[in-house]
Amino acid sequence: MALKVVATPIGNLGDITLRAIEALKAAEIVIGEERRVVSTLLKRLGIENRDLRLLNEHSSDADVVELLQLCREKDVALVSDAGTPGFCDPGARLVAACRRENVPVTALPGASSLMCLLTLSGNRLDQFLFRGFLPAEREARDAALRELARESRPVIVMDTPYRLTKLLTELAERFPTRRALLGMDLTQESECIWEGLLPTIAARAAGQKAEFVLLIFPGGKMNESGSGGKMNESDPEGK
Repeated sequence: MALKVVATPIGNLGDITLRAIEALKAAEIVIGEERRVVSTLLKRLGIENRDLRLLNEHSSDADVVELLQLCREKDVALVSDAGTPGFCDPGARLVAACRRENVPVTALPGASSLMCLLTLSGNRLDQFLFRGFLPAEREARDAALRELARESRPVIVMDTPYRLTKLLTELAERFPTRRALLGMDLTQESECIWEGLLPTIAARAAGQKAEFVLLIFPGGKMNESGSGGKMNESDPEGK
């Protein structure tokens, strides 16, 4: 049989693709990170009675082996909590196992918070660095921040919603003259796109919790017309 890696919406259910719906309807097993999230998605799509399995940061090697065997025997769909699975995501372990064992794997592309933010930047980005999640341990985190200080390309950084304030505060202290673009709750009614100097963005977002992606530009290389709140609100200084 096969594994289908299915991208799902990052916030707005209307962004799901026709192929994704077809794949989830056809799947005998759906693998996700959290049972509640997967169940809610399938219910909203009118899909019931699916065998749900989990693959997340707590999954063991034995769990991956068990899921691999299911991919050999059945039609399986892999989803993440939101967006594209297998990218900066626990699902990569199962994809790698399937490829090693010659179990067919196919990807159904769709919503991606990374690409969503890049298209909103107003800059042509021929190169950028996806840094993703910074290490949690202090020494490793400090080392990662020092590396970012030497980076000459735009950098994409992500983290969990409850670390938004902490991350922005750290970056503002390290890079007070850098401009950045912060996308929060992308594609949702609560979506906010804020552009400006890192200290200004950090002050504005203090205490907030939201799904987010942050694009940090090297010195001065950013669109001078920024925005705050909804994209149609003009706010050149990010205030």
